[in-house]
Amino acid sequence: MAAEFPLRPGTHHLWRQQRGSEEPAGPHPVRELTDMAFTATPLLPGDLFDSAAKFAAAADARTAELAKVRERDEHAARLWEQATELGWPAIMVPEEQGGIGGGIPDVAALVEGGARAALPLPLVPACAIVPILLQAAGEAGQATLGGLAEGTARIIPVLPEDAPGLRATRQGAAWRLDGAAEGVARLPGLTQLLVACAAEGGTALLLVEASAATLREHERLDGQPSLDASFDGTAATLLAQGEAVEASLVQARDAGAFLCCMEAVAAMGAALEQTVGYLNTRVQFGQTLASFQALRHRTVELYVIYETARALMRHLLEQAEAGTPWAARELSLAKLHIGPAARAFAKEAIQLHGGMGLTEELAAVRLAKRLLLVEFEYGDSITRAEALLAA
Repeated sequence: MAAEFPLRPGTHHLWRQQRGSEEPAGPHPVRELTDMAFTATPLLPGDLFDSAAKFAAAADARTAELAKVRERDEHAARLWEQATELGWPAIMVPEEQGGIGGGIPDVAALVEGGARAALPLPLVPACAIVPILLQAAGEAGQATLGGLAEGTARIIPVLPEDAPGLRATRQGAAWRLDGAAEGVARLPGLTQLLVACAAEGGTALLLVEASAATLREHERLDGQPSLDASFDGTAATLLAQGEAVEASLVQARDAGAFLCCMEAVAAMGAALEQTVGYLNTRVQFGQTLASFQALRHRTVELYVIYETARALMRHLLEQAEAGTPWAARELSLAKLHIGPAARAFAKEAIQLHGGMGLTEELAAVRLAKRLLLVEFEYGDSITRAEALLAA
């Protein structure tokens, strides 16, 4: 971690205190401040991180030029085609189904690299949550896992928290879905929805054709594509039901929370780089903004927020790499801390950019908008606090 906030004092003249005189004996004390320097170090350096970071940087350069939602959607569709060719959706698909057979740390490297430029693709739900849920379905999910590996299946999960009123009912040998889901991640060329919801006999995991549901597409505050889905007696295929599904949902939520926090830390590191660079180059009153001590102090506060969150994630990452299940309390505490911290970080980063912080032209602004929503994904602060109190 390369972080420098150097202070080089100049000649220091003390005031000569004399009775009846308030004139200094020499010039006022002078402190000459040098530029700040900061470069974020990835938690998961390597080929996956480098590939994702370069991919996201190139994508962001184009995204910044697009003003219309339709243009951004078309851009996202091209990006997902490229991501599929790179094999990203197959990372957590077992080798037996034609996948790479990787784990959470591999997806985390992708997420960390992509987060440095707020990549507008649903990497967490598509590359981690869906494979976790499908593997819980046993033989019923194997064919779909093979489709993920080949790129012919493009699936987004709908978790119970996305659709609290959604319910599956059995009619003879068929299953039907009724209800609605809001704010679901949207994947370009979506083929199916993987729905986990309440049903008689226990929580059910069902596969629904995207063409059979009523979908309303939109874009979130952070530029991520999303959709609302409505089901009215929609036909569905049951993959699994009961304890296996409920256990996989716990695993999926934990993975989602971990990867969401990883994304936040990477975005904070990139935003801090952007902020330091802006303060070093922006000139006011004949001096760079980095020369003002008050702004340096506020930048250091951002650095402390970032380093604290990074340390929490390093601890959780060590457990993931060792194959040790996360302690529910530790993961909840990390999410409970990083969520609000990311929001506070985003607010301060925007403030340090002044009027430019209200524009779409700066990468730091797009990163800040992504950080604003981290708190509300995979268990918001209220949900996590309630779970800790109930434990």
